[in-house]
Amino acid sequence: MRDRILCLSFTLLIFVFGMFINLFYKTKNANDKLISITVKGAVVNQGVYFCKYGISVNEVLEICGGMTELGFLPIGFDYNMPITNDTTINIQKRYSTIRKNYEEN
Repeated sequence: MRDRILCLSFTLLIFVFGMFINLFYKTKNANDKLISITVKGAVVNQGVYFCKYGISVNEVLEICGGMTELGFLPIGFDYNMPITNDTTINIQKRYSTIRKNYEEN
């Protein structure tokens, strides 16, 4: 009986230790995860950037050199919104610039 209790206690200890290792591994990987963000449109340096998980749109725009003079984001757009998966950010040109170029042609 004593051997059985000792064996079950050891098994339980190994199980709990494994749970702690798994929990530590998951939290460590969530912070180190890189996501790919494609930036297009009216920005200084277009391209694909590998950034940390949860980076904000504002930080991505800083990394790619910012928006050009023609760049436009709608009023009320949340620049601090975190990005949590692979995505594409397309910065549009102002409507007045597009309309002016259309009328010249």
